[in-house]
Amino acid sequence: MPFIALNKASDPAAPDDLRINTAAVLYVEASRPDLLGQTTIHLLGQGTVVNAVTESVGTVVSALMTSPGSLVGCTRHYLAPPPEGGASTVYIAPAHVSYVRPNHPASPDFWVVRFVDGSELRMVAPLPEGL
Repeated sequence: MPFIALNKASDPAAPDDLRINTAAVLYVEASRPDLLGQTTIHLLGQGTVVNAVTESVGTVVSALMTSPGSLVGCTRHYLAPPPEGGASTVYIAPAHVSYVRPNHPASPDFWVVRFVDGSELRMVAPLPEGL
């Protein structure tokens, strides 16, 4: 199993390494302003628990792209108005997607991504290349 080492975001700050099994990553996104760290990593089987790290989303995505598997970038859909900074880009690991279905007749259209562990994510239409 390939692992990458990242710095876990904690309060107070501590040099605490977090080793991530790259094959267990569901999706990665930039952290919301109210959360610690720069990047949030969602792992297989963790449900609503997230792993916040101090590295930027670009650094984490680059590290994951060099490991087996790939990520597909898409724009997150919010049922409420998007955050002040706008909708975030989410990088999904297609290997862990059970299915993707459109949510019609929603306006604007969006897609529901269901992962193999039962968790879901909504993304703005159109469906990105690779899913």
